[in-house]
Amino acid sequence: MTEVFDAVVMYQRSHKERDLLVKMLTKQYGKRMFYIRNAKGKRYPYAADLQPLTRATYEGVIHQTGLSFINDVKTSTLPIPFLQDVELNAYMTYILGLIDAAFVDNQPLPFWYDQAVVAEEKMIAGVDAQGLANFFEVKLLTDFGVQPEFGACVVCGRQAGPLDFSMAYSGALCERHWQLDEHRFHLSGKVLPVLARLAQLTDLRQLNSLSLSTETKHGMTQVLDAIYDDQVGVQLKAKRFIQQLHQWDQRLQKRPGHVDEA
Repeated sequence: MTEVFDAVVMYQRSHKERDLLVKMLTKQYGKRMFYIRNAKGKRYPYAADLQPLTRATYEGVIHQTGLSFINDVKTSTLPIPFLQDVELNAYMTYILGLIDAAFVDNQPLPFWYDQAVVAEEKMIAGVDAQGLANFFEVKLLTDFGVQPEFGACVVCGRQAGPLDFSMAYSGALCERHWQLDEHRFHLSGKVLPVLARLAQLTDLRQLNSLSLSTETKHGMTQVLDAIYDDQVGVQLKAKRFIQQLHQWDQRLQKRPGHVDEA
């Protein structure tokens, strides 16, 4: 039976010589893999509508198991910033990859489809891309079966005063208990409050602004990367690419003759 549905293209990969397999996060049916016959042919009419990060209304056949099919495209848009800014593209790809890793295919995910759409809109509007990705990293931890505590000491429950993160205790330690873990992160004071704030949000729309210093963003990356590497066990290609981008940027800044903007 033919259905009309909304979707965001997560990725595509080649299949045989002329075909594509296209993974989509649909609003109505969750994550689905679509078989696109002759998609690499010059006459295929919907090639532009199946590019990664495209958001569109499609018409096609949805199968409960196995591959689904696209018959028509009603409307589609691929925001220009994702074509012009490799970092924005990488962060949005990473967000969709996290959703893909957290849930099985073929189950409805209307909330996460909605949140992905909001993330696209906010990213295009200029909201910090790393901060938006951090929201998904934090909120999806429970779906991965991991529940670190960011907002209070895991030993005594204290919220006031400086907190630091401990992988050994899977959460924050107040300064009274820092001696329990000599390998704690030694984070700046704003890192855990920001992570705790993200954890408390129930919808990305509640995040109206996000202004983070380089130090805070670096600390958040340290904590979340450690959690995903050691406790979740998810290491996505888009994340590695983002890390490479940051490494290249740091190298450029260290080159002789580089001048920082005032």
